[in-house]
Amino acid sequence: MSRFLKSMIVLLAIVAMATPVMAEDMLSLGGQMRVRGWYKDFDTDSTNSYIDQRLRIGGKLSVADGVSITFRTDITEQAWGNGGSEYGSGRMGGTQQWDRAHIDLTKGNVHVRAGQQYVGYGLAQTINSQDAGFKVDFKGAVPVSAFWLLDDQNGTNADSYLYGANAGFKGDNFKANLFGGGQTKSDLLQEENVYMLGADVVFNLEALTLSSELNYFTGDASDDVDAVGLQFFLDAAFAVSETLTVGGEFYYAQGTDDVDERQYTYLGNDFNGYDPLFDLGTSLHDEQIMFGRPFDLVQSIVGAGFGAANNFTTAETDAANSSGALGARVYAKAKVSDSVSLGGSFAYMEPEEDVDGFDSAMFYAVSMKYKVMANTSLQAQLQYVDLDADLEQDNAILGGVGLFVNF
Repeated sequence: MSRFLKSMIVLLAIVAMATPVMAEDMLSLGGQMRVRGWYKDFDTDSTNSYIDQRLRIGGKLSVADGVSITFRTDITEQAWGNGGSEYGSGRMGGTQQWDRAHIDLTKGNVHVRAGQQYVGYGLAQTINSQDAGFKVDFKGAVPVSAFWLLDDQNGTNADSYLYGANAGFKGDNFKANLFGGGQTKSDLLQEENVYMLGADVVFNLEALTLSSELNYFTGDASDDVDAVGLQFFLDAAFAVSETLTVGGEFYYAQGTDDVDERQYTYLGNDFNGYDPLFDLGTSLHDEQIMFGRPFDLVQSIVGAGFGAANNFTTAETDAANSSGALGARVYAKAKVSDSVSLGGSFAYMEPEEDVDGFDSAMFYAVSMKYKVMANTSLQAQLQYVDLDADLEQDNAILGGVGLFVNF
């Protein structure tokens, strides 16, 4: 064997051994695999039950000092037996989504992000969207961030984009944010220009934690309809002991019965969502058995699966589409052992604006979370919705159970 060939073999062996080390230093991975089962009964002659799954993988490539690339993909996100292939949903191209793909540059106190990303402002995710765009963060005594996302580009007369800014404040026992933004959507027939201003604050007072947010919306929902919105919530959580927390929440949102007005409760495409009335700490309440945002009560009822609630809309009023909300919730969360956590809650809500045929709604929920092994949990949640309304479907039983592995 020639000296040259021997040298090449040694060099290739060194590169082969060094490459995994280099890749490990550059690439960090994380994610979750889940398998879930669901049960839905909307007071009808038939019920709906099914199983779904998802493998989520996210990673960060540290390219150089202050330079990185982030990605996240969801694979086989589909109900079992619904993939269109006898070999499973993994063979269907439509079951993989790329949620994140962005560049991050950090130099000194400035951070710039460019690409497909998620942006959320407010405790209630009031500005909430995933799309392609730019975000800039400035570190300092008062951290400030600003972003611009492009939702749709269909020519000079049809653009849709979202923008906003946030300033953060911290003290010894509190943290707060002041934020605002705008949403523009246009086509050849109508144009939407909606703006909002909001503030949130969290006080940590030893065993008591107070969380609150106030939001105001204005602008044009379309050429002929004004955008309106005023909403507020307060959450008080008290740690009775190291293993038991009890709390109460209050919700208010101003509705409107003016056909020339439309209520807004958030800006963006609502990718992350906000579903507090069933939130007991599991990963089940905010997806297949979700209720949604409580601030536009009747529309949330429709979104939760009570399709017949569309009957509330009449020719004289648009209150069913902008009903507002007024109500409260109580909850308890207990860690009964090192492996088991339990939760329970009850909420009562009614529309702030009178809606013919709809008086109120009550929401019940119980949950369980069991640590099976390291990074592995079995979770279950059961929910019941009871409507005081003139509907054929006036109650629902919703349940979910899931096995989750985080890595």
